[in-house]
Amino acid sequence: MLQINYVIGDNPRKMSYVVGYGQNYPRHVHHRGASIPHNGVKYSCTGGWKWRDTRSPNPNNIMGAMVGGPDRFDGFSDVRSNYNYTEPTMAGNAGLVAALISLTNTGEAGIDKNTIFSSLPPFFPPVSPPPPPWKP
Repeated sequence: MLQINYVIGDNPRKMSYVVGYGQNYPRHVHHRGASIPHNGVKYSCTGGWKWRDTRSPNPNNIMGAMVGGPDRFDGFSDVRSNYNYTEPTMAGNAGLVAALISLTNTGEAGIDKNTIFSSLPPFFPPVSPPPPPWKP
């Protein structure tokens, strides 16, 4: 629970690292959908750089996305071009969702925190058994 509180603003910066949560959250998220205006024009990859490099807040908010967050000294730079701080990632947001789910209480049993991911396949194939010992 302490980590969730930290992410949503109980930290030295008093900043929520979840876009749209509270009053003090990142306004320069490193995300193409957030930083390029919705004006009906399709921009190339390099065509979007003028918005990536601007100091203006994002024209679109991706509400609920957790950004990379602070460094180990609680330093944070709300600068779009510094993706280490401001980029929301699938891995980071999946962890946030899992943590939030584990805090819910549904029905009498709640969430079984030990088996919540047991139905997910492994990321890597199982390791093959070693070959039999060599015989001369």
